[in-house]
Parts: sequence; C-alpha cells; structure tokens
Amino acid sequence: MLLRAAIVMLVMLNLGAAGWWAFAPAAPREAPPREGPGLRLLTEAAPPAAQATRAPSAPATPSDAPAVTAAPVPSAPPAAASPAAASCLRFGPFADAPARDAAQAALDALGASVRAVPAAARSTRGWKVFLPPQPSREAAQALAERLQASGVRDLFVLSGGEDANGIALGRFSSEAGARRRAEELAAKGVQAQVAPVEPAAGVGWLDARLPADVEPARLAAIAPARAQACSAAR
Repeated sequence: MLLRAAIVMLVMLNLGAAGWWAFAPAAPREAPPREGPGLRLLTEAAPPAAQATRAPSAPATPSDAPAVTAAPVPSAPPAAASPAAASCLRFGPFADAPARDAAQAALDALGASVRAVPAAARSTRGWKVFLPPQPSREAAQALAERLQASGVRDLFVLSGGEDANGIALGRFSSEAGARRRAEELAAKGVQAQVAPVEPAAGVGWLDARLPADVEPARLAAIAPARAQACSAAR
C-alpha cells in the first residue's frame, strides 16, 4: 500500500517537472548597447543661450574739436547809495514850560524840525473840603485837636506839597457831596473851603524830525522820548 502511494507520488512529481519545462516563459534577451546618445528629458535640456543685444555706442567726439567759451556778461554798475532816512521822536511829557523850552533849544541846535504838542485838558478828579495851611506844624496840630474836641471827625493834618500844614476834612466824587460836608462843618462853627482836585498839570510834548546822523546818546540827554511815525511829526 505504501509502495503504491510512493510510486504515484513520484509519477506526479515527474509530470509536474516536465510540464514546467515545457510551458516556462523564455528568458528576456539583453538589448545590445547603443552607440549614439540616448533620449534626454526636456527639463534636462540646457536652455538656449540668450542673445545679448548691445546698444550702439555713441560716436566718439574727436579730441581735436575746438572748445566753446561763453562770452563774459558785463556786470551791472553798483547802485547809488540812498540817503539815510530821518527819524522822528516825541519828547516829553514836560512838567513845566522851562523844561520844555530847554529841550526845544537843544533839538534846534541839532538841526531838528520841532513842533510843540500841548497837553490835553483833564477832567476834575474830585472835590475836597479843607482848611488852608497853618503857619507851622505845631499850629496845625493844635487846630486839629480843637476840631476833634468840638465833635469834628474824619480829619488829618497834611504834611507835604503845597497844602502842607493844612487840614483835610473830606474828599468827594461830586461837588454836591463836598458842599453838604462844608455845611455840616459850618453848623459846628468850622468855616471849611471847597475846591476841585485838579490832576497834575503838564505842558505837553515836543515832536521832532531829526537828521539821520544824530547820535542817540545826545538825544537821550535831552528828555525821555519814544519813536513815532514821521507823518505824525509834521
């Protein structure tokens, strides 16, 4: 039994080997080497060389061409110097006529054209009630004590100016108020005076048109001054 099986197996193996040799595909033949260059990919191909375009060069200037020299432009004649303009100043204000006259004489000596400008009238600054100045300071103090003893208040003895040693009894913005105060004092036996309070008087200014060559130091010694338009000094 075993022998029969072994014989069958050997027969089958022989049949299989014979079939494989009979039906096996032939081995591929090796292609002979090519003598020429093979195929190349488009990406491997070298780009064609760009043709460089050269711009035509400018024609050379001959070195022996004569140089062109510009003709000299005649310079304009120097302008004549214009004379220096005169200056105009207003001097003052002057407290009195002698000071104004002295300044005008000094300006005339400098060759200035001078015009006097009077001070504008000023309105009254109020009204005062007072007793005139006494012969001495002691007399004024004694009179003030007697007035206080008689019931007069709001007074004081003046110590300076043209009213020195006088007695001030009140100052009012209107004449009517000053008159009422004088009547009250008269009822107490005091004969007071009423007068307007005048502003400080002045005699005005001097407008001067000065030559251009006047030294500023000489002008400063005459009087205080300020610049102004020459049209105002005419």
